[in-house]
Amino acid sequence: MKTIKMAICLLFICLAAFEGFSQDLSLLENKQNEALVYPNPLVRGEKFIVKSEAVISKVEVVNVIGKVINRTENNNFNVKEIPVFVGRCEKGMYFVKVTFENKKSIIKKLLVK
Repeated sequence: MKTIKMAICLLFICLAAFEGFSQDLSLLENKQNEALVYPNPLVRGEKFIVKSEAVISKVEVVNVIGKVINRTENNNFNVKEIPVFVGRCEKGMYFVKVTFENKKSIIKKLLVK
């Protein structure tokens, strides 16, 4: 009887230890498809930078009603930082859609003051 209890305890310990070494690969993928938008808030008439660990293919600036204010496409290979100039746009909130080389995209908020 003691041997069976010992075997069951050993089995649970082994299973718990095995589970401890698992890794969620989706978190690594999400980190690659992340971007920084700075400075934020942006002073009217200045440019902002979009920077990422992944290659950026396109950056779009969209106002709150969905109108595309600016579209900047990357024509070079391996670019991970893109300056974007939106001109004298109105003060307010905008959305920056960053599309990566792998066709995945993220949306960041940008405040223009």
